Amino acid sequence: MKPRTAGFALVAAAVVCACQCQARAEPAVLAIAEIQYVDTSGEVIDQSADHFRRLREFEASMRTDLAASGKVRNVALECPPNACSAGDIDADQLLGKAQAAGAGYLLISSFHKLSTLVQWAKFDIVDVKTRNVVFNRLVTFRGDNDMAWRHAESFIVREILDHEEP
Repeated sequence: MKPRTAGFALVAAAVVCACQCQARAEPAVLAIAEIQYVDTSGEVIDQSADHFRRLREFEASMRTDLAASGKVRNVALECPPNACSAGDIDADQLLGKAQAAGAGYLLISSFHKLSTLVQWAKFDIVDVKTRNVVFNRLVTFRGDNDMAWRHAESFIVREILDHEEP
């Protein structure tokens, strides 16, 4: 092989290696706290069982969808069942649990059902090390059925994945 051809081959190999190394960047490690839920709608029908089920499905779908992207790796928080939301534990304790789990980021969220059709949902992602909020969204969604909740979940997952950090 001629020296000039060998030089090109080495440069090409270095470029390929550099591209492969960048493609293998580690996914962000995220802990997702349980969602806090408040219903002040004053509806006559008690939907607390449906809300509880939808919250857990929302959290599970969010974990699955974020992990499926390859950009995020989930870790679990060490908490008693149904006692791991911002309404149950203060933010410093949640951040401590996230750090103990090896998370770089913690997602804290809360929903507020305002009326029969309107719900607000707040999502904050906090950098565990610096304790700075690196992502926050306040969204509203219409409806209180499985389809509305699934739509809201897919929307917020897209918002998170489109953000520069997790």
